[in-house]
Amino acid sequence: MKTFSICQPALFFRFYQLTIIGVLSLFALSSMAQHCVSGKVSDQSKTTVPFATVILKSQIADSTAKRTVLTDINGRFAIANVPSGKFVLSISSIGYQTFLQEIQPEDKKEIMIVLKDDQQQLAGVTIKGTKPLIQQKTDRTVMNVAGSVLAAGNNLYGILALAPSVELINNKLSMNGKSNVLILLNGKKLPGANLETVLASIPGTQIDYIEFIYNPSAKYDANASGGVIEIHTKKSAEAGWMASVSGNVAQGYRSSGGINTDLRWSNAKLDWSVSGGYNRRGQIERGYTKRELFQGMEKIGDFNQTVDLSGGKAIDKNLSSNLNYQLSKNEVLGADVSLISANLSSLGNINATINERNAISQSKTLNDAFVQIDLSNYNLFYKRTLDTLGSNLMLTANYALFSSKQQQVFHQDLTDPNGKESSYVFRNYVPATYHIYTGTADYTGNFSKASKLESGLKYTFTDNNSQQNAEVFENGVWTPKGDVLKKLGYRESILAGYVNFNQQLGDFSFQLGLRAENSTYNVINGIDSSYFNLFPNVRLDYKFNKDYTSSLSYAKNINRPAYESLIPYELFVDNYTAIRGNAFLRPEYTHTFSWNQLYKRYSLNLAYTRSTDAISDFIIYEQKELRFIETKGNFLARQLLSATFTFPVKVTNWWSMNNRAAVYHQTVKLPATFDPDGIQKRSKTNFTLSSMNSFKLGKGLAAEMAAYYRSASIYSIYNVSALSNVSLGISKSVFKDRGSIKLDASDIFYNNYVIASTTVAPLISEGLTKNDTRRIRLTFRYSFDKQMKTKKAAVKSNGNSSELNRLSM
Repeated sequence: MKTFSICQPALFFRFYQLTIIGVLSLFALSSMAQHCVSGKVSDQSKTTVPFATVILKSQIADSTAKRTVLTDINGRFAIANVPSGKFVLSISSIGYQTFLQEIQPEDKKEIMIVLKDDQQQLAGVTIKGTKPLIQQKTDRTVMNVAGSVLAAGNNLYGILALAPSVELINNKLSMNGKSNVLILLNGKKLPGANLETVLASIPGTQIDYIEFIYNPSAKYDANASGGVIEIHTKKSAEAGWMASVSGNVAQGYRSSGGINTDLRWSNAKLDWSVSGGYNRRGQIERGYTKRELFQGMEKIGDFNQTVDLSGGKAIDKNLSSNLNYQLSKNEVLGADVSLISANLSSLGNINATINERNAISQSKTLNDAFVQIDLSNYNLFYKRTLDTLGSNLMLTANYALFSSKQQQVFHQDLTDPNGKESSYVFRNYVPATYHIYTGTADYTGNFSKASKLESGLKYTFTDNNSQQNAEVFENGVWTPKGDVLKKLGYRESILAGYVNFNQQLGDFSFQLGLRAENSTYNVINGIDSSYFNLFPNVRLDYKFNKDYTSSLSYAKNINRPAYESLIPYELFVDNYTAIRGNAFLRPEYTHTFSWNQLYKRYSLNLAYTRSTDAISDFIIYEQKELRFIETKGNFLARQLLSATFTFPVKVTNWWSMNNRAAVYHQTVKLPATFDPDGIQKRSKTNFTLSSMNSFKLGKGLAAEMAAYYRSASIYSIYNVSALSNVSLGISKSVFKDRGSIKLDASDIFYNNYVIASTTVAPLISEGLTKNDTRRIRLTFRYSFDKQMKTKKAAVKSNGNSSELNRLSM
């Protein structure tokens, strides 16, 4: 056998030459290999960060070669055709620290990035930044409540009243000039019944952030014709435990105060949280009503009434808990429960002077009213992750029990035109109970980083039992007043299915959605009906460059009558005013077109909405008893044109502003008052201005100021006066940032009220109601925690995310 010897120089050189060539060839092939660098960007609350700037730069000395892209709306990015080697990945977004990491593209691993809140060093003082209070996106606005000065000690009702694009007046909520807004709390709809009471029972310290979605996709119920408000409570970000307690005292015309607690605990398998609160508020209602009295079309007198219900109070209690259990790496089983109990008492005097054909009579009434609301919402869910791209299946089952008891007692003293005095007492008791059962199955398929399909089925059954007992105390006994409505109620079942497809093609992306719903309902003493509808939803986005994105969208929606609006019992506001349901209401349909421009953080939105069979307020005038009965009816049509401009301003390093200006032009067509074939047309242009200001003052001091103004407008048949609201708060961190003390004042100039009037005979009236909105409040909060390194992410289920909002009284 021939052996190789180093003494054979020619052969050795040939072997060495071949070896060097082979090594160089392998290196060359390796250096020419192309890779894809991809990943997903989110923040510490697990919220994805869209439109973050992603820069990939070579580490070769003196190299200026780099690639720059933006994350998409889901926080994902991909950089193709990257050679092998060492690179630095840089990711930045306003409100967050810049992320830097050395990477090697040949690792071929998707990079999961978590951005931290911004921190700056100024003059030796550490200022811990938070996310901007307001973040503008192409289809929504995000309000980061956690850490907000105005949120501490406040409740959800007060926070929404300060939010951009939202109006919350006299228990009526609208967004961008449109009502019928879907309100979701962790994916489950809040009831609209006594909206102020329900929202006020949820403390602001439990809220993480709120999304105001102007163009919701087909996965949301078609009933969300006015948009969606998604409220997200705080979740445990890491394994370990955390607890906090806060208390507040406030003073307006009446005093108030409360205490709220949170407890969260999690490990590798289990995530559990519980929150509770108790709050007591002094309650006042002051105002007046002026009316002209008619017999046919002839004016026969005047009616003037003053209201001073200063003896009321409200007590709000809430308890909620969420439990997630990790069955396996890809399976989660969970349950959550929400309990809300609230009662509101109203006590005071209602005095009226009636001038009928120059004969003057007077009425003095002591009004003693009480409202008790209880909501129990139970939810079970199962979620399975199907692949590495995050495709998943979610199954949920929900049961909600809602009960409302309203008791009114009126003690009335009358003086007729001849000076004769008389007294009588009448009372009204209206209990209502709702059972709502909901089941859903939702599938999300992520085919790639740029392609996603969402589809699902949902079934809901609602059963209502109500009654009314109105009685007069005569001759020592209670006797029925008018008809006794012992058997009232409502049943409804809705079967729905949807499909929603999202695709990104370079700088172009689109969303196509279709929702189908079949509804069947019957109202006792009303009508039965069954109908089927298709609701398309389309959205197109184009990113011209890293700073400018344009978006077009269209959606068809339905606005089903609130449950209470279909039940024809009466609630007495006073002796001469009542609220009555209408069992013959029809659904309202809307078509919305919008065009949104987003340049950096500046946003311009143009929108047009047309509604047919529009549901709105009507007044029935009972001339014999001089009563106004407020009810709901269907208009012929309503149109709304709007232009909204959002423009943030950074005044200094410590003062930032988020400003918003909007112009609305509304036109309504409704039947003429006395001509069944006639049409009455009303139109009005109005505007709103708002500004949210944040101040970072150093040494643990921070302040916020919110200001809002809305010019005179119209609502249904009413003319509505201008209103404004200015609120200010300042907080100080204590105990090494574990605690905080906050002082704030709301509605400083006491202008958060409206004067509503009607001008068409015989419905000529003017009314004003002022509540205890101007308050000064002191809040203290302290947190305990022990965190470990293992990250946790609680699952949120959609559940009965459409039904509770229709519980509207």
